[in-house]
This record gives sequence, structure tokens and C-alpha cells, in this order.
Amino acid sequence: MSYGDFKLSPSYNSHAVEKAVQEFWDRNKIFDKWKSWRGRPVYAFLEGPPTTNGMPHVGHIRGRTYKDVVLRFHRLLGYDVWVQGGWDMQGMPVEWEVEKKLKLRSKKDVEQYGLEKFALECNALVEEYLQYWREWGTRRLGLWLDLENAYETRRPRYLEYAWRVVKRAHEAGLLAEDYRVLWFCPRCETSLSDHEVALGYEEREDPSIYVKFRVEGSDNEYLVIWTTTPWTIVDNEAVAAHPDYAYAKVEVVVGERREYWWLAERLVPQLMQLFGVKEWRVIETKMGEELAGLRYVHPLAEEVPERASREHRVVTAEFVTLEQGTGLVHIAPGHGPEDFELAKRYGIRVTNSVEVNGVYNELGGKYRGKHVYDVDKEVVKDLKAKGLLVYEGKIRHEYPHCWRCGSKLILRADRQWFITISRIRDKMYSELQKVNVVPQKLRDRFDVFVQNARYWNISRSRVWGTPLPVWRCKKDGRILVVGSLDELKKLAKEVPPVDDFKLVHRPWIDQVKIATEDCDEWVREPYVMDVWLDSGVAWLAAVDGERNRELWGKLFPYDFVTEGIDQTRGWFYSLLATSVLYTGRAPYKTVLIQGLILDKHGQKMSKSKGNVVWAKDLFEKYGADPVRLYILSKAAPWEDLSFDPDEVRHVLADLGILWNVARFADTYMSLDGFDAERYPLEEWLGRGLEEDRWVLSELNSLVAEFASYLKNFEFHKAVAMWRDFVVETLSHRYLRLLRRRVWSDEPTPDKYAAYAVLHHVIKTVLILASVFTPFVAEYLWQAYVRKYEKSAPESVHLAQYPQAGPVDKELVEAYRELFAAFSALAEARNKAGIKLRWPVRVAYISGAKHAGRYAELLKYLGNVKEVKIGPCPEGYVKAAEGQLEACIPPKLEPELYYEALAREIVRRIQVMRKEAGLEISDSIKVVVETNSEDVKNAVEHYRDYIARETRAVDLLIGQATGGREWDISGERVRIEIKKA
Repeated sequence: MSYGDFKLSPSYNSHAVEKAVQEFWDRNKIFDKWKSWRGRPVYAFLEGPPTTNGMPHVGHIRGRTYKDVVLRFHRLLGYDVWVQGGWDMQGMPVEWEVEKKLKLRSKKDVEQYGLEKFALECNALVEEYLQYWREWGTRRLGLWLDLENAYETRRPRYLEYAWRVVKRAHEAGLLAEDYRVLWFCPRCETSLSDHEVALGYEEREDPSIYVKFRVEGSDNEYLVIWTTTPWTIVDNEAVAAHPDYAYAKVEVVVGERREYWWLAERLVPQLMQLFGVKEWRVIETKMGEELAGLRYVHPLAEEVPERASREHRVVTAEFVTLEQGTGLVHIAPGHGPEDFELAKRYGIRVTNSVEVNGVYNELGGKYRGKHVYDVDKEVVKDLKAKGLLVYEGKIRHEYPHCWRCGSKLILRADRQWFITISRIRDKMYSELQKVNVVPQKLRDRFDVFVQNARYWNISRSRVWGTPLPVWRCKKDGRILVVGSLDELKKLAKEVPPVDDFKLVHRPWIDQVKIATEDCDEWVREPYVMDVWLDSGVAWLAAVDGERNRELWGKLFPYDFVTEGIDQTRGWFYSLLATSVLYTGRAPYKTVLIQGLILDKHGQKMSKSKGNVVWAKDLFEKYGADPVRLYILSKAAPWEDLSFDPDEVRHVLADLGILWNVARFADTYMSLDGFDAERYPLEEWLGRGLEEDRWVLSELNSLVAEFASYLKNFEFHKAVAMWRDFVVETLSHRYLRLLRRRVWSDEPTPDKYAAYAVLHHVIKTVLILASVFTPFVAEYLWQAYVRKYEKSAPESVHLAQYPQAGPVDKELVEAYRELFAAFSALAEARNKAGIKLRWPVRVAYISGAKHAGRYAELLKYLGNVKEVKIGPCPEGYVKAAEGQLEACIPPKLEPELYYEALAREIVRRIQVMRKEAGLEISDSIKVVVETNSEDVKNAVEHYRDYIARETRAVDLLIGQATGGREWDISGERVRIEIKKA
């Protein structure tokens, strides 16, 4: 069975299907026809660019499947779709992979290797992985994105838009250089922005220590503080108390020594218990404002002599709480944002003895040259040796790690470049309220982050990224911000002999020399920019919007973007910030937030755990359509999805059923010469039966609800409904009813009406399936639909979404009740041990509303001679479906036994026909050999029935020379068949 190059093989094979379909698409340029604009309304999609620094995995496949579903659906609805692809090809994620490849362990190693060679390695790496992304992350997935015109963040015409945004920020007074406390990755040796930090929170175990700071002028009076970062005590400058809290001076006996400890009064009992102090009493209380000014000795004065020369005292701060600790907070202004602001308020010196690589400098005293996390342990030992460690424990808490390399972050004060988001924050929030955030329950996460945004740290001390376009006059410190490559070339007095691509990257851009009339030498600030600024200007840079304003005007704001939940603080945020800064508007209309992808045990996937599922492995094992269908079925897009590769095979069964439905239709339609254009549905439906109108009502419900679900991004519900229709409504129900008509050799009008209905149903089902299983939908469209309907669109993906017709709700209700009755009847048979192939004399149905309407169909489905409406007689076997009850006699009656045996014989012969590879139209000769008189009588009594069902032109009872031996109800029977 074939049409053109598409053969309907006996079973569904995803790999063969996808190979054939891909070749068909390529040969006939189907994608080009699909994406071409026809003057319709535009549905604009903005691709969240994956970073091409590694292989695509199932997490990427999940999101990219959602993108494809939305785009294919809107093309079916009649929109012209904008489907430009995009690639994120710069930043620390790329550098990190290159460092691992080259076995470079630090920024110093990179500099020794050579910045030029390192940049070229970065470019080569993204180029290498780009090929895998084009093939396994896009083409083999069936994701239709325009890759030939995909934007790349590394290209000069793209990245200069990041320069434009920074220049606009400068012109608006939003660009600032400032000394602030920021999160740094000591491994990557660079700062991170707030939204980058938010991406890397993980639970970890850290020290939890309580330390005594000796009050100046006393040898036994102390302030007791708590910290989870012992290394920051090196840079302690003050202790903070809440002005309105009461503090107690507690007399304690520790060993043979009597001491006096200051703590928050309310916390004294629980802390004494924690510290194991048995003997204690409160001898004095003071409010925090009274405690202010009390001076103390730095606990590491001997280890860090530079600290001993300074004054250290208690100050007041409203941020002090009693939720954790002692109510007295250790203040290290160089390592905490609140500490930093407090220091500015009180004029306290800000000390930062930790360099960007996490190593202490000369201000670190005995800890100089050591890493903070080694010092963490050493400080605890030193405090213990000095008798200042009150209690040492552990705490499990959420702590930020580098989202790129996984290293634990540190807070440190440094001078960096910022965009002052706080000044446009209200406008950002206002614009965000116009955006449809899906699901609504997650929009608070986005709203709150925007409402609390302050500064965007955009400078990074790295190599492979968009250079910060800020030059400083060497003479007087003024700054110059360059907004484009053309502007740079006009200002430059000396440019290295390289192409534009190298010119806009380090180290070549650092060789550009700028001089102006008012400044002889301008020096570029030695930073690249936050990689989220790169992708964050995609709303404009992707289409080179300033040079293509007409096209950009048709796309902006984009109709749809989608990425993972972490991107509310990543890409979604950076898009919003840059767009509001540059245009005053949100760049998108709808944001779909995706849940996380987890392994089958509910654990986050990571290379280190070895639980990552790679796209290439999945597609080579199962094919793309089964993976897509599984992902879409398993969870709502916004829910976390535990991915179990072994479960993918479950959806293969449903695709196999769809395949078999098409084969069934093709088998009988080809025998009877059906042609959809000769037997149009609208003309032939009136000659059909009630069951034909029923299945069309079910189909119309599917068409309407399927579209509603997709418009609301409830892919899981749409797919579940489609699968249920194909498996239950179409295959298990309608085809079961249809068989009695198509098995007849008579060309009756109702048979051709049924063919017209079945063709319409299959065609519609395939159009719906095209959005989530594009390969098998296309294959069956070519192999089946276009065989019987020559005027059908060249591709299922060039079709239009079907119109939903009327739904006869009463008819639907009646047929659902029919199949509930059939299900109850089947369960009763199961209880009685009577197979469905064995006829039953009578069945009783009670609790049914429409039983009289479908009694004849129930007789056929249930293989029952008579259906009666009423309560079950005594002794009958019962089963129920809800309120509906069915029952049958407990035993097969003698007069029906021969008919049951005949049906068993038919089933065996059909199996043998299939194994012999016979076509449905082939006639056969049959010999039945047995010693059972019952079997012989069954053959004689039901000779015509057996011959008709098996297309046997000759049926003999005698000696078989070959064939196969069967056990039929305990009787040995040999059956031999031959093609006539």
C-alpha cells in the first residue's frame, strides 16, 4: 500500500517515517512555502537564543517543542508567522567550556595563553556546537525556525545594539560607575548582576558560628555575634544593634571563668540552651540605641594588625532582626550590601581585603595569599584558640552559586559599571502589567523582581563578550560612550588591521586608539558586558531594527516568547529592561514560563550527576515525534517535568494506533474504489447512519476544544484530548462499529457515506496532529489523504485549521452511554469467563437513559443475541459503569457453543492470513483437521460464516499436510491455509 514515495508499511516506524518526511520537505521546499508571508496578519515570535557551548539536551527539547507547537498552530489559523532563529554565542558559559577544553584554571592562565588565541578558541567552539544545534536541536526535532537568517549575538551588526542601549542609558543619565558590594565568582574572576545571581541558588551546608567580640577596657565582657561566613570577620568594622530592641548583659559561668555577654534579651534562654550554658543570669538590660557607641576590640587584631589601629563600635540599624543569630550583627562593609550602606551612613571605613579571585591581599594580614574558603576554616581555628568561639555548628540554607561554573559566590566591594534600573523601574512594572504572563500564578515572581530592581551591573572582567563601549580620557577622567561600529571608526585614529568581526571583540578592540580635539588619548574601560545584555537586545538587534524599521515595526512588540522559569530574572527581565529604556515599551505581548526538567527521580539534571538526557540519544532511540508527544502529554508547560526515557515508548502505542487507523481506511477504501472528491461528505452524509453523525459530533467537539486549549497554552490538555479521540473514539469505537459495513462486499450507499466520514475524520485528526507530531502527520497525509483527495494541500503543514461544525449533544451522550454499557457488559463477561467472541443469548441493561436507542448496536458490539431493558434476573453475572448496570447468564448456553467455536476458528485463520502476508482481497483455501466432534459440527453449522469472514473459497474438514496446530477451547485443531 503506497502513494508516491510513501508506503503504509504494516507498522509504524518513527525513524523511517521521519527520514522520508525530511527528504520530502527538503525536496519540495515545504518549510520555505510555510514561512513565506501571504499578506495575512503577522504572528511574531522572538527566539530565546540557546547558548551554543554544548550539546542540546531534553530540557532544551522541551522548550523548543513548545515553540514549534505555538508557531505551527498559528500558521494553521491563517497567520503569517515570523520564525527567525537565534544563537547566543558569547559570554562566560562559552569561556568556561573553552577553559575546560584547554585545561586553564584561572584568568591568569587565560592571559598567559593569550587573549587573541583564547578569543579565537571561543569562536571556534560555538561554531562547532552550532552544527549540533542546527541538526539535533532543530532539524531532527522538526522545529521550523528560519536558521538561514538566524541572529547571532557575536556578529558586529548584532552586538552594536548593546552599544546603542548603553549609549542611550548614558544620554538619559542612567549609566553610572560606582563602588558597590557585588556578588563575584572567584573562579571566573568577575562580578554578576542580580538576575544572574538569582539563577544559581542551591541548598548547601555552611559553618554556623557564634563569636565573642571583647568590649574595650574589659577582660570578661563581650558582644556575641553570629555568622555563616567566618572569612568576613577579617574585614569586620562594626557591630549593629536594633535601636528598639532590648539587649541583656548576661552573667555566664564557662568552666572556671565568669563572663558577661551582650545578647538580645528575647533570645537569651534559647541561646543559653544552644550554647550548653547551665549557669547564667541577666544582670542588666539596655535598648539598642543605648548600646550604640560601645567600643570593642577586633577579634582578629593580632592576626590582622592593620585592624587593631582602628576604632570598632556598636551602631544601630533597622535591618537587624531576631529571626536568627543573637540580635547583634557583625558588620563587614566590604562584604555585604546592607553593611556597605550602613558604613556610608556612619562614615565607617570600607575595608575589602579580598581580591576578585577570592584571595586575600596585603590587608589580610596572616591570611594574605590564601583563598577565602580556606580562610573560612582557619578563622574558626584561630577564634577557638583565642577562646572567642562560643559555639560551632552547621546550617543548611539556600546560597548563590555561579550559574556558569557552579562555584560558591562571594560578596565584595568593587568599582563597576551599572545601569540605574531604579529610575525606570516604575515604567518597567507598568509595561509588564500589559503583558499576558502564562501561567498567571507565576507572574508574581516576575512582578516582584521588577519592583525590587535597583541597579544592573553590566561590566564583566572577561574576554569573550560584547566590549563595554566606554572610553575614559586619560587626562581628566571624562567618559565617551560609543554607540555603533561606524561611530567607533569615525573616532578612531588608529585601528588594528582586522575585519569588523575581530574589531568588535577583545583583544583587538583594545588596540583601537581614539583621540579628539579635547583629549589626546582615550582608553577603553577593560570590560566586556553582561551576556544577558547581549540576548536582551534581541527584540531590536535580531532584525537589525534601526536599519530595517519597516520590518521591525511589523514585529514589535513580539506576540510570543517562552523560556524556563529562571528567565523571569534572566532573559525576560533583560528584554524588558532594555526595551523600556530604549523605547518605553515592553517588547512582548505574551510570556510563557516553562517549568524545570528533572530526571525520573525528580532530581535536577546536571552533567556532574550523569543524569542528563541528550537530544541525540533520545531521537536515535525513539525518534522525534514520540519524544515530542511524551513531553507534551506528561505535564503542563509551567509544571516541573520528571523525564523518564523509558516512558516514551508508551506514546509509541498511540502513534501505532493512528497508523493502523489509516491502514484500515486505506485497505477498504482501495478495495471499494473510494475517492473523496467523487464522494464528498456534504453530499453523502445524509446516506450514512447515526453512528456517522455521532463521530462527527465528537470530532467537532475535539476541533473546538483543541483550539481553545492551544490558545491558552494548555498543550497537555489538547494532546490528551487528541490521543483519547484517536485511541478510544476513533479506533476502539467508531472503527469497531464500521467493520460490519466495510466487510460487506455490497457497494451500499451507507458504506460510501462511512468512507466519506472516516476520510474527513482522519484528515482532520492529521491536521490537528501536525502541530505536535509533524513527521507522522505529514507521512500519513501523503500516504493516505492525498491518495484519496488529490486536491488536498501539498503538505499537511500548508493546510488551514478545520472549522468546528455542530455538535449533537444528545447523540454524543447516547453513544457515550452505549460504550459505557458495552464496557459493563465486557466486565460481566470477564467475571463469567465468557470471551467476547462467544455469543451470549441475552443481556440485561438497567440505569440507562438511552438504551432503547442503541440496543441494536449493543447487540453487535457485545455479541449478544438479545438486549433487554430492566433489572437483572437472579443468578446472572453483573457489572456496573457508574449508575449503569449490565448482566448476562453465568454460563455459555449449549446452542451457542458451536457459534463460539466458529468465531475462534475465524480468529486463528485471520492470524495465519496476516502471518502469510496476504492482502485483504486475497482468497484462500482452508483445511481443518481435528478429532473433536464439537469443532467439526461448528465448521459444518457455520461454514458460510467462516468462509465469508476469512475470504475462503474452499473450506474442508480433513487431513492437513501442513499449517499450524492450535488449542481451541481445550481441543487440538490443525488449520492449513493456501492462497486460492
